[in-house]
Amino acid sequence: MAKKILSEYMDIACKLVRGVFYRPRFSPCGKLLRVGHGVRVLKKAGTIAIGDKVQLYRQVKLSCWGAEEQRANLTIGSGTAIGDRTEIHCGKQVEIGQNCNISWDCCIMDRDYHKLDSDEETFRPVKIGDRCWIGCNSIILKGVTLGEGAVVAAGSVVTKDVPPRTLVGGNPARVLRENIEWKA
Repeated sequence: MAKKILSEYMDIACKLVRGVFYRPRFSPCGKLLRVGHGVRVLKKAGTIAIGDKVQLYRQVKLSCWGAEEQRANLTIGSGTAIGDRTEIHCGKQVEIGQNCNISWDCCIMDRDYHKLDSDEETFRPVKIGDRCWIGCNSIILKGVTLGEGAVVAAGSVVTKDVPPRTLVGGNPARVLRENIEWKA
């Protein structure tokens, strides 16, 4: 039992030490950043701002790839946890609120990475409100706003705005229940 407790403390300590080395990649960066093994931060002509007590689990990818004429801004609020292998792709604006739980293998993007019938790629900001919960294997597409306290069921593809305190699920996501409450 003591060995297990010691192992857990060592794991937390390693994540906090790793967080110290990742701090220069974020501006500003809050206190107590915990970073899992294999986290990738890709940044060009952009800013990644992280609040206090943020947890980035193993192999999370944060891509903030803007252009000189259009800088990218990725913001992650305090108390937010981002699960294993989740990817966030920001070409213009992605904002994640405070105390959000984003599960493993999710993808959040404000761009398509291609030009279709146009000379320019289109970007539309993504805003995830405070206390949102996004289930595993979910995709949040460009131009989506999740209201405060919204819940996205596992495996959902969110293409439209989600009102506050609403549960959505499916492909494409549709409203399953309204006026929900959940506790972190």
